[in-house]
Amino acid sequence: MPAIANYMFVIDWSACIKCGACVAVCPLEAGFTSAFDTISIEKPCGVTCMACERVCPVSAISNRPATPEERLKTVAQLV
Repeated sequence: MPAIANYMFVIDWSACIKCGACVAVCPLEAGFTSAFDTISIEKPCGVTCMACERVCPVSAISNRPATPEERLKTVAQLV
């Protein structure tokens, strides 16, 4: 069973160069991408390995704790 997601990723769109490095290192399935070919910012991360933050060449990715509502939504999707 996947882990409950505790973090949401935030992308600084003024810095992002849409290189795809974050998606390339992400261990989650291909569905964890945004419409802009970056990691998803709409879904909480269930892995939270932070590889995407480390690989970003322009440091455009940060994270924040998922809200209780976002975590509940993730749990509901697992059921």
